[in-house]
Amino acid sequence: MSRSLAVDGTDLTGRVLGPVLARWRSQLGWTQDELALRAGVSRGYLSRLERGLPGRPGLDVLTRVCGAMGRSWTELYAQAGLALPGDVTLDAIGVGLDDPELLLYLRRLPELERRDLDIVRAVLRACFDRRDQPLPSQRGDIRQLALPAGNDHRPDSEIQ
Repeated sequence: MSRSLAVDGTDLTGRVLGPVLARWRSQLGWTQDELALRAGVSRGYLSRLERGLPGRPGLDVLTRVCGAMGRSWTELYAQAGLALPGDVTLDAIGVGLDDPELLLYLRRLPELERRDLDIVRAVLRACFDRRDQPLPSQRGDIRQLALPAGNDHRPDSEIQ
């Protein structure tokens, strides 16, 4: 999947989606007026959309325009080579993909039964949730047990 930002930070999503929308419309043999009417948008806005003028068109409008043509906005993003909003990209997880053992297990996830997948999810959730929590030594509301000073390290059985 390609990135939707130019080098200068400009969002290119509209420029990439526009030609796909125009191609779909022309394949149906519709004019912009026909599609605009069916989608409930103005012809002027549809024209701007097909030319890629909105940097990142809203999903509500894309849903209506794509739906009028019998397609979905997710299909539009896929045809345009864009990641779906919220998708994880290979760049985002690249560090983990360098681990051959991890990759081996990721490839085998489809072999697991539902119960085992739930366990893997729970373990991962616990690992990442724990990472978001401050360490006990960083929390100010925890009191730590003071160890005795000096060489007074007797086993608990000797302490009375």
